Amino acid sequence: MNLDKFEKSPREILNPEIQKDLLVLEEQEGSVNFKFGVLFAKDGQLTDDEMFSNETGSESFQKMLDLLGDTVTLKSWIGYRGGLDTKNDTTGTHSVYTVYQGHEIMFHVSTMLPYSKDNRQQVERKRHIGNDIVTIVFQEGEELSSAFKPSMIRSHFTRIHLL
Repeated sequence: MNLDKFEKSPREILNPEIQKDLLVLEEQEGSVNFKFGVLFAKDGQLTDDEMFSNETGSESFQKMLDLLGDTVTLKSWIGYRGGLDTKNDTTGTHSVYTVYQGHEIMFHVSTMLPYSKDNRQQVERKRHIGNDIVTIVFQEGEELSSAFKPSMIRSHFTRIHLL
């Protein structure tokens, strides 16, 4: 069989019967849940060590978190947990959670994950946010730093940085 004859790029399915079958298949797969990282960056911070070391956010950062979802208590949480500990508070006591179009989303918020004054790299925070496909970087300050580069955040998994 010669595979060169097949078109390699995605194509829109126009046949209504196939569209219907695909929709049924998608619904049978169940809901897909997501975990997104949220990183607070103070004005002038240019390294991930600096950004991950922020113990608290600002009032503006909190307003943005409120737009993203609800702050939930992790202990005994029964919804989608996105890899966070819901028994012993080892990944913090709270996080931000929402449901969008039937999909549960748990946000890994840098300032809500455990902070260690003895660990300059904040490995516990990086462990979660660095393994998220999407990271929202909230840059504090009057002007957004044009110096931000995705390479400032060391990760093999993050594919999208939202500033």
